[in-house]
Amino acid sequence: MKAIIIDDEPRAVQILEMVIKEYCHDITVEGTAHTIVSAIESIKLLKPDIIFLDIELPEGSGFDVLTAFPERDFEVVFVTAYNHYALKAIKYSAADYILKPVDIEEIKTAIEKIQHRKKTPGASSPDLNELLYNLRNTGTRKIAVPSNDSTEFLTVDEIMYVSADRSYCNLFMSDGRNILVAKSLSSIEELLPQEGFFRIHKSHLVNLNYMKKHIRSDGGYIEMTNGAHLSIARMKKEEFLDVIGKWMGKA
Repeated sequence: MKAIIIDDEPRAVQILEMVIKEYCHDITVEGTAHTIVSAIESIKLLKPDIIFLDIELPEGSGFDVLTAFPERDFEVVFVTAYNHYALKAIKYSAADYILKPVDIEEIKTAIEKIQHRKKTPGASSPDLNELLYNLRNTGTRKIAVPSNDSTEFLTVDEIMYVSADRSYCNLFMSDGRNILVAKSLSSIEELLPQEGFFRIHKSHLVNLNYMKKHIRSDGGYIEMTNGAHLSIARMKKEEFLDVIGKWMGKA
C-alpha cells in the first residue's frame, strides 16, 4: 500500500517513516506533507492507499484535510498527542489512531487492522463522515450514531436515556423512538455532554431532564417521563444525590 505522512513536525515524520520502513514491509511511504494545503495537493497527486494524519496542523486540523475529500478512497490512521474530545470522537467512530510518541506495536496493529478489513469480504472502513459530523456539532449538541444500515443524526436534548443491551445500546428518544446502536454504553457516554446526563447504573445512562421521580424504596430507582423504571446502582447512590442537588440548583 502507498502511504502519505501528514504532520507539521519534521522529527515526528522522520520517526514514523523510519518505523514503517523497518517494521511494515507492505507499506511504502510515497510522500510527506506539513500543511493542510500541501496535504490536499499530495493526496490528489499521489493517490495513496493510506494516510497517517496528524490532528493538529498549522492553520487548522487534520479534519480539514478530510473535509476536502467527501468521497474518500484511502484509509486514515490518525496520529495525535492530545487526549481531548477529538480523540473521544475518533474512538467512538472506531477509527484507527496512534498516540505520540509513536509506539511500534501501535503502528503495526493499526496497519494490520486495515489490511484485515481489506481482505475480509463485506468489511467496511470506519464512517469518517459520522466522525466529522460529531466534531463539527459539539456546540450544537447533536451527534451522529450508526443504526442498522444508516446513520441517525440526533439532537442530544431529545435523548431520554440509554440502556445497554449486551454489545449494543438502546437510545430511548423523547418522540417515542427506540434506536438500537452497535456501540457500548461507555462509548455513548463519552460522546454525550457530562452536564445533564448521569450514569446511574452499569446498564443505564439518563438525561436528568426526563426524570419524573426518584423512588428511594426497593433499592432505589428513577421513574422517567415515559414511565420506565431504571435502577440506581448501590455504589452510585451518594454520587447521584450529589449530582441531583447540583442539577436542581442550576435548573
